[in-house]
Amino acid sequence: MSGKIIPNMIYEHLVSHHIKELAPAWIQLARGTETILAVEGDWQHYFKVLPALNSQLSESCEALFAMLPVSEPFELQQVQLIDDQYTNISAIQHEDSDWVLFCDVTEPTLKDQQYQQGSNELLLVKAQLDRALVRYVGQEVAGREASGLLHIDMAGERRVVTILFVDIRGFTPFNERHDAQVVLQVLNEYMGSMLPPILAENGMIDKIIGDGVMAVFGVLEPKRDSASDAFTAAKKILESIKKLNKKRNNEGLEELGAGIGIATGEVILGILGSHDRRCFTAIGSQVNLAARLESSARPGEILLDETSYQRLKEDGSFLPVSLTLKGLGETVAYSYRPSVVTVA
Repeated sequence: MSGKIIPNMIYEHLVSHHIKELAPAWIQLARGTETILAVEGDWQHYFKVLPALNSQLSESCEALFAMLPVSEPFELQQVQLIDDQYTNISAIQHEDSDWVLFCDVTEPTLKDQQYQQGSNELLLVKAQLDRALVRYVGQEVAGREASGLLHIDMAGERRVVTILFVDIRGFTPFNERHDAQVVLQVLNEYMGSMLPPILAENGMIDKIIGDGVMAVFGVLEPKRDSASDAFTAAKKILESIKKLNKKRNNEGLEELGAGIGIATGEVILGILGSHDRRCFTAIGSQVNLAARLESSARPGEILLDETSYQRLKEDGSFLPVSLTLKGLGETVAYSYRPSVVTVA
């Protein structure tokens, strides 16, 4: 592109569309001074009163105080000259005059501010959820340890458990279309459908990851069949989401689905933190497998690994599928899709 002239039709398009959107104004200054020689363009976007000829520009534009006279070219971005108006200001030197160019960037600036505000609110929401989860898990772990119902070495121990991951489908685009308050309300509604079934079936919530949940079965009640508890919880989650979606549909609101992955096997369990605030965690390949299965699950689908499937002994309810999982390669899994579940 270097050295090539812009075709007239392209130049005219840029001028008629983009320059018009920027509503430019420009002020000519006597070379090496801030004395105004001329004011042209849409100055109303930047000044309440037209700057007078032969006056000093800094008297009309305080934002340029100490920036004048122009000793070298400069650019100031998103300067608020008038309430709720944002301007890019550029200083250009010429042989006989200096020029100051004003371009209105209010619309893109406000959009950036709204996006940043939404991002900050979502980060705050996530932090609040994380703190609530830490408090809950801390109390449960500390309470069960104190009563002798839970024995896990602080250094970690190996145990066969079942890992369940569940994630809301379509939540990211939903998030992009709605403000943070609506997103928080909907997230709480769907979390209210996912968390109680896990707790009711002896699952321990390991962590909340954005719009998803990781849970571990076989820790709080090690004598129970962890795979059966996890699968029962998964079916209850889908049924609970089905009821929530029916309610939202009746109210004319958008429906969201959920995908679930379940894997059973040996992991390392550990408890991190102090006596009154402890964080439970599970580490191992089965955790990764359950997460990958969840990522592959369609809305309204539960995917189980071979071990979980063998322990359930419900052959007629499942469909074997071959999946290519990231980092794991070809994997045989078992799909369960209750026909009564309504999903987005």
